[in-house]
Amino acid sequence: MQNVKETLAESIFEVFERMFFIFLEPGSRSPVHDYESAIRFDGPQRGEIRILLTQPVARLMVCNMLGIEDGAVTEQHVADCVKEAANMVSGNFLVNLDPSKKFVMSLPGFSARPGPHSPPSGGAVALDFDCEAGKLGVVLAMEGAG
Repeated sequence: MQNVKETLAESIFEVFERMFFIFLEPGSRSPVHDYESAIRFDGPQRGEIRILLTQPVARLMVCNMLGIEDGAVTEQHVADCVKEAANMVSGNFLVNLDPSKKFVMSLPGFSARPGPHSPPSGGAVALDFDCEAGKLGVVLAMEGAG
């Protein structure tokens, strides 16, 4: 599971630095997140990746990705950007996990005000990050193929 955790962390750092120009550092768990996007995957292994963000982080992502001012950011921009982050992190993670295998990913879902996220149960990994704008959490739940 340590290799999975390292691969996931590398994917998160790569996507957030290259696509959103946000430089993350390992951090502490945020008690509440404002937004969540989840995407499921199936293949040799199946599971779900959830991205949890505070509002300032989500708005900074939109500003950096679209090159717009914070005052022009809409809730639709935020929803689309957070879903795209889940899509990119998941795709990057799965390719790096095993490039020889094929995975199918669902469309990402989005939720505003998802509330607190609990510690992961067995077979799940949670990573928490800090950046200049706030906090980000990523939860990976994975199981073998059925």
